[in-house]
Amino acid sequence: MRSDKHHKKNKESSSLHKFTKVWSILYLLVTIAFAGILVYMDLLPFKYLCMAIGIIAVLLLIIFPAMFFRNFKKSRKIISLVLSILLMLAYGAGIVYMSGTIDFFSKITKIGVQMEEYYVVARKDSDYKDENSIKGKTVQTYLSNELNYSEAKNKLKEVVDVKYEMTESLSELADGLIDQSYDTIFVSEAHYTTICSEKKNFRSDTKIIYTVEVEKETKDIVKDVNVTEEPFNVYISGLDTEGSISTVSIPRDYEIKLPSKQNVLDKLTHTGLYGIEETIASVEQLMGIDINYYVKVNYTTVTKMVDAIGGIDINSDYAFTTHGMGVYYAFNEGENHLDGSMALAFARERKSFSDGDFQRNKNQQIVLEGVLKKALSSTTILTKYTSLPNAVEDNVEINMSQKDMQKLIKMQMDGMPSWNIQKQSITGTPDSKICFSTGDYYVAVVDVDQKSVISAVDKIVAVMEGEKK
Repeated sequence: MRSDKHHKKNKESSSLHKFTKVWSILYLLVTIAFAGILVYMDLLPFKYLCMAIGIIAVLLLIIFPAMFFRNFKKSRKIISLVLSILLMLAYGAGIVYMSGTIDFFSKITKIGVQMEEYYVVARKDSDYKDENSIKGKTVQTYLSNELNYSEAKNKLKEVVDVKYEMTESLSELADGLIDQSYDTIFVSEAHYTTICSEKKNFRSDTKIIYTVEVEKETKDIVKDVNVTEEPFNVYISGLDTEGSISTVSIPRDYEIKLPSKQNVLDKLTHTGLYGIEETIASVEQLMGIDINYYVKVNYTTVTKMVDAIGGIDINSDYAFTTHGMGVYYAFNEGENHLDGSMALAFARERKSFSDGDFQRNKNQQIVLEGVLKKALSSTTILTKYTSLPNAVEDNVEINMSQKDMQKLIKMQMDGMPSWNIQKQSITGTPDSKICFSTGDYYVAVVDVDQKSVISAVDKIVAVMEGEKK
C-alpha cells in the first residue's frame, strides 16, 4: 500500500515538473519579450529603465529555476507557478499597452497625402444626381489660373465628357446657379466654402453631386533641433525645454500673404485650404521666424483630450453664456472646471465679447494653458497616460519624429519639470476686403498691426533664448 502511495506521489510530482518545465520556457519568452519592448519603446528615463530591468531579472532568477529544474520542493514550484502566471498576465498587458503606444506615435507622426477637393454643385431640386447625369453637359466654372484648378477640370473630364464655360466672378457663379442661369458649377472647396459663408441658404439650396480630388504638392518643412537640449517652437505654441512656454494667438481673420500664390492677399483661416505647408509658410513670412514643427488638431481633439485627462481648471476673464452651439454653457468670472464639451464651447465663443475674436483667442490660450498644466503634471502622466492615445490618435497630426517625441516624454518623466506658461495675442484693426480665396466677395479681415507682431516675436525669441523665465 505504501509503495502504491509513493508511486502515485512520484507520478504527480513528475507530472507537475513536466508542466512547470514547459511553462517556465513560456514564462522566459514572455519575460524577454516584455523587457525587449520596454527597451525598444525608449520612454523610461535610464535610471527607471535600469530599475525595471533589474526587478524583472531578479524575479526571473527566483521563479524560472524553481519551475525548470526538478530538485525543488513541490510547494516552491507551485508558488513559483502562481507568481509566473500573475507576472505573465502583467507582462502580456504591458506588451499590448506598449505596442499600442508605439502604434499611436506611428499614427500621429505619419503625414498622409494631402488632397484638395473640387465639387460639381447643382441645385437641390434639380434632376442632377451624379457624374453620369452631367455627361455631354456644359459646366460653369471659375476663371482661375491655378494649376490645381486645371488638373481638377481634366480629372473630371476623364471621368465624364463635359464642356466648360468660365466666369470671372465668384458671386456671379453662385447667383447663376441659384437663378438657373447655370445648371451646374465646378468650384474648389475653398471657393465653395466662401460662397456658403457669404450667400445665405446656398448650402441648403444646393447639393454636391460629384467630388474630384487633386493631390497637393507637399514638402518636408521640419526645422529639426535636438528637442531635449535646444529650444524649439511648434505652431501654434512655442516651447522651451528649459521650462517656459510662450503661447501666441493670431486672429483667424488676420491678413496674410500666400507664398505659393505669388504672395496674394488672404486671411489666416483660409491658408489651411491650401495645406498645412501654406499655413506655416504664411505665418513664417508674417513673423519673420522659422517654425520648427506643427501640430494639426480639430474640435474633436479638444473635447476628447480634455475628457481623457479628467477635465481642466481655468480662470475666465468674464462671466458669459455661449451662443449658437446647440447647448448653452454658462461660465463664471474666475475659476471654472471644464469637461471636454465645455472647454470647446469656452474656446469657440466670441459673440459674448465686445472685442469678439480677440477675446476668443485669449480664451483659446486659457484652455491650452489648462490642458498643458494638467497633461504635464506627474499624476496625470502616470494615471491618464493610457487613455490619452485612444482619445486623440485619430484627430492629431504632428510632423515631429517619433524618436523626438519619445525623447520629450522621457525628459518629462525624468525630472517632472514645472512649466511657466506665458500668453500673448497679436492684434490688429478689423476691416473688410476682397481676398484670394473669396473671389469678388468682401469678407472680414484684420489688418496687420506690425508693432503687435514684432512685440510677439520679441517675446518668443526671449523665451527661446532663455531670457524670459
